[in-house]
Amino acid sequence: MTIILKQGEAKPIQFTVTKKSDGSAVDLAGATLSLCIKANKTDTECLISKSDGDFDKTDASDGIVVVWLSATNTNQTPGPFYIGELRITDLPTIDKSYDFQLVIIRSVH
Repeated sequence: MTIILKQGEAKPIQFTVTKKSDGSAVDLAGATLSLCIKANKTDTECLISKSDGDFDKTDASDGIVVVWLSATNTNQTPGPFYIGELRITDLPTIDKSYDFQLVIIRSVH
């Protein structure tokens, strides 16, 4: 999955988590979530990080969660792509992460 955002743009990112076996939603109501976005996968520190309390879990039982990236979060150097990781823990059925690409494009003012 690749997410494209404009530099300095505040925007929500919605994640829908489904079972690989049958495509049904994973109930995330009891999950602990975190998000880490890095310039390179080998980096030890996140450029952008979000903790469990930053996620909107209104539809978590349907496998849908939303996290907002602020204008400050996305005010990064435009480039080919950043590596994002959504980590899901505290669920008996799932305890792993999902990697995605985040592209930040230059904003035109």
